[in-house]
Amino acid sequence: MTPPSDSQDDEYVAIIDQKEVTDEVRDIAIKYDPLNQSGHEGFHITADDELHIDDALVMKEHGLIEKKIPNDSIQIVPLPSETGQLVNQYGNNGFRLYNLPAPEDGSVIGLLGRNGIGKSTALRCLSGQLKPNLGHPDEEIDWDQTIERFRGTTLQQHLERLRDGSVTAAYKEQRVETVSESDDETVRERLSNQPNDAGRFIEDFQLESILDRSIADLSGGERQRVSIAATLLSDADLYLIDEPSSFLDIKQRLTVANTIRDHVRETDSAAIVVEHDLAMLDLLSDAIHVLYGKPGGFGVVSQRLPVRTGVNQFLDGRLKDENVQIRRNSIDFPSANERRNQSNEALLEYPNLKKHFDEFSLSVEPGEIRYGESIGVLGENALGKTTFVKLLSGSLSPDEGTIPDATTVSYKPQYITPNTTESVRERFMEVTDIYSQSFQTRIRDPFDLEELYDKSLNSLSGGELQRVGIALCFARDADVYLLDEPSAFLDVDRRVAIADHIRQLSERIDQPVLVVDHDLFVIDRVADRLTVFDGIPGEQGHAMPPQSMRKGMNTFLSSVGITFRRDNRTGRPRVNKPGSQLDREQKSDDDYYYTG
Repeated sequence: MTPPSDSQDDEYVAIIDQKEVTDEVRDIAIKYDPLNQSGHEGFHITADDELHIDDALVMKEHGLIEKKIPNDSIQIVPLPSETGQLVNQYGNNGFRLYNLPAPEDGSVIGLLGRNGIGKSTALRCLSGQLKPNLGHPDEEIDWDQTIERFRGTTLQQHLERLRDGSVTAAYKEQRVETVSESDDETVRERLSNQPNDAGRFIEDFQLESILDRSIADLSGGERQRVSIAATLLSDADLYLIDEPSSFLDIKQRLTVANTIRDHVRETDSAAIVVEHDLAMLDLLSDAIHVLYGKPGGFGVVSQRLPVRTGVNQFLDGRLKDENVQIRRNSIDFPSANERRNQSNEALLEYPNLKKHFDEFSLSVEPGEIRYGESIGVLGENALGKTTFVKLLSGSLSPDEGTIPDATTVSYKPQYITPNTTESVRERFMEVTDIYSQSFQTRIRDPFDLEELYDKSLNSLSGGELQRVGIALCFARDADVYLLDEPSAFLDVDRRVAIADHIRQLSERIDQPVLVVDHDLFVIDRVADRLTVFDGIPGEQGHAMPPQSMRKGMNTFLSSVGITFRRDNRTGRPRVNKPGSQLDREQKSDDDYYYTG
């Protein structure tokens, strides 16, 4: 028996529960390991007295050990492989998508998976924008052939309606900057072009004050709300909505989620939604599909799953019913008592600060930022969070109060819009020594920069650009690091990796990091303390001093009327349905953020 080669068709991984590994399990694993029997090293005991096998060496034959041991401490499961009905292939040897989600009248179906795994391709196929080629990119495939491929499935009826032209689909694109083809079109004109009355959506999405502004002049969050409103106003049978949470604050995200759900149920239409914010996906969806595979290579749409089951299995990294390991490691959530004890020594103390604009003013209470801590910054849009970050960074000067001059700040802005053909490698060489061991282990490898080095900055995707922006921020020598919305355009796996690395970096270099973000999943994972903003959006903002996670979350969530609990199995934060028993109980106890 030789170790598996890189060219083997199927790859496997060993899931070992060390707490359940007994002496008997060890003996069986080592004795019956086919690699050990042939003179190679398979299962063995490490210096830490744990049972181990290198991931690259696990193969199907190790399943014999799983059958022989007396408990479930070892599981041999396959990693993703191409399986299911081939729907579409981009060119010879190009990306391949297997299976499609089926729309259901009166329901919202969520899609969850990594970037580059086929979610947007699935939406385009379901909308009729992309006619499936069934894996034959050089042939003209008609609808009857596609229908025959899916005959007897819940998808058959939708495909027949696409063929007959009897289904109308409205598609909200991922990139909201393409919301208008005309730079001069106003919000009022955009919404009045739709067949239905816009009044309800104008009120729900708070668009009254921007109706006569041109779409080209809107912020990202305003464009997103206009785009979603226009999509829902189109009187479609099927709504395909790609990443509706981008640029929205937590209150706006939950409003959008509830509005989409209500509209779909009231009109008995169907919706398919791609979303990376797990809290929003949880609240929005009636069921979900997990997409897995190899980004850029192939994607597989799983069977339909209940929302909680699907999200938890996605986080576990294993789809049980399909017996496939979609990720080598699970995504876990720290409990409140597992949070590190950061330093009490202040690196930066700032006084009362005030900044005035023509129609907006910001007041900041005195606070301190400590060595080696991560501070989350939370608040609704248009309350001055970015202004606060710019005041600390020195790119804006306060009208009242002063920031100590000795403090150096590295800042990643909210919007990154490069218009240069300069390569990623060249940009980093301007900032640091990219060949130093410190840079390579601390920045290059964790952010997977090497694969981007030879790309021009203006050719990067939103997610790639975000990684580069965060990495550039940390590549500079500074006292304080400020990150404005680092989760934008990143999938769940990347958000977890980025949040974990931010915490590790702040601890390793013993410098503080401030993170402004609207994804509570990210804030919950990254932050030691919170700075909370309140006020009147667009008119007056007020920044409180940093406070504990529990107190800060309670302060923020009570201001927007939302309660969170933790999933009793994974520990992930979940939104309580407004008006539910849990929601009422937690509000009664003044416990808006249950930490478990």
